[in-house]
Amino acid sequence: MVEGLVVSVSGSSFTVETETGSINCSCRGKFRKSGIQPLAGDRVLLDKAQGGYVIASIEPRKNDLVRPPAANITSLLIVASAAPPQTPEQFIDSLTALAEYKGIRPMICINKTDLASGEELVRLYSPLYDVFPVSTVSGEGLDRLKAALGDGICLLTGNSGVGKSSLLNALDIGVEEDVGELSEKIGRGKQTTRRIRLHRLPSGGYLADSPGYSAFDVIEMGFSDYEELPNTFPEFRPHLCNCRWKDCGHSTDEGCAVTAAISRGEVAQSRHTSYIKLREAMLEAEKNKYK
Repeated sequence: MVEGLVVSVSGSSFTVETETGSINCSCRGKFRKSGIQPLAGDRVLLDKAQGGYVIASIEPRKNDLVRPPAANITSLLIVASAAPPQTPEQFIDSLTALAEYKGIRPMICINKTDLASGEELVRLYSPLYDVFPVSTVSGEGLDRLKAALGDGICLLTGNSGVGKSSLLNALDIGVEEDVGELSEKIGRGKQTTRRIRLHRLPSGGYLADSPGYSAFDVIEMGFSDYEELPNTFPEFRPHLCNCRWKDCGHSTDEGCAVTAAISRGEVAQSRHTSYIKLREAMLEAEKNKYK
């Protein structure tokens, strides 16, 4: 058998990178019957078959995402912008929470700094995560970002129109992505990413682009555990054991240490608002399961 990494998925066709080169293959029928699909980022074993190779087995995953379908992700690079179309803070907070829940390192790239500095976003998120202000026009911050990508699998994501494809091109990893035009009428990017591919980085890791999002659905993204939600906000963690009640929802509960920390300036109000909205969406999803 041959061991390799799935670097591209297109329908029922897979490209697997091995020590001796890339192999285009399919997968055994047992996967389809069991509802299992090899994902970009999977470590797999290939077996010889008539006319080539097939994926025979998938190694256990460290994590996986429903949207985009990818596995074994080391870091999630959330591309945001203070220039139109501006990225809502709640959207960023939803993705950082998802990453924390999945055991993925969140990183935030503030793109288009040549149009808007994004200083407020930097001020808000730099105490919590690695933040990279960049401009694909001037080249500001690109070297620092390249150095931080490391040797794992980094997934590039963000809302539509923030310049993910331009950023992918500017990182100079030997691939050209179509760059969509920005619609002036609606202020949204025209989606140009067609499939997930892992691109090899000089550091030895991989970078993958993913579809742009215009909304965040907790169910669709595979994150609906409202009891675990407080732990996905790192600034909440020092206070969670100090609440008056063990089952504190950290919203408007009497004796809540998280809300007390807001009044002391230790937790940003916008982050707590994002938490409340996510929690409400998760509770609603939980309720609907039994209807």
